[in-house]
Amino acid sequence: MTSRRTFLAQLAGAAPLVLLAPACGARLTRRTPGQERATQLLIVGGSLGGCAAALAACEAGLQVILTEETDWIGGQLTAQAVPPDENQWIESHGGTRRYQALRQAMRDAIRARPTLNARARSNPTLNPGNGWVSRVCVEPTVALAVLEAQLAPHVASGRLTILRRHVAIAADVDGARVRSVVVRDLETGREQLLHATYVADAT
Repeated sequence: MTSRRTFLAQLAGAAPLVLLAPACGARLTRRTPGQERATQLLIVGGSLGGCAAALAACEAGLQVILTEETDWIGGQLTAQAVPPDENQWIESHGGTRRYQALRQAMRDAIRARPTLNARARSNPTLNPGNGWVSRVCVEPTVALAVLEAQLAPHVASGRLTILRRHVAIAADVDGARVRSVVVRDLETGREQLLHATYVADAT
């Protein structure tokens, strides 16, 4: 079992995590056993930070549940079509290895398109959208496909469960500790009680 100190150290730099605050708490009603699930890490929100945290935790060997209110993971990078805000030296430093791998994968996805001309394909710092906020401005669908591909091996192994179209509606807290969260399926209205050793708010 990974200790709390080790777990948080492994996630350092991967994504900003905020433990779900006691202010989010609400009294829970009793639910049937079939509506409960347990995991080591529950990440509420499939934002870019939430996806990075899920990837880091899965690579560290933890069981993870990631919830997302919409159909798309990736937050601003995908659903809101906002390119990442990067420093001007991002091509050489100022980003984690995991973030650089994401950037490279998005570039590779664009380079694989047969309609891209040879000059653009050979450019090592290709910026498809020519945006100034990010050195890699890509279409939201490209970013989504890359994120899905990065998480896919962990989903296939059973280490990661992604609950799309699920919204958090209540949390059971004990002082500063979140013990469980209730999520509701926006399609069916079914509720689940999710128990976790750690809960992170990445909405």
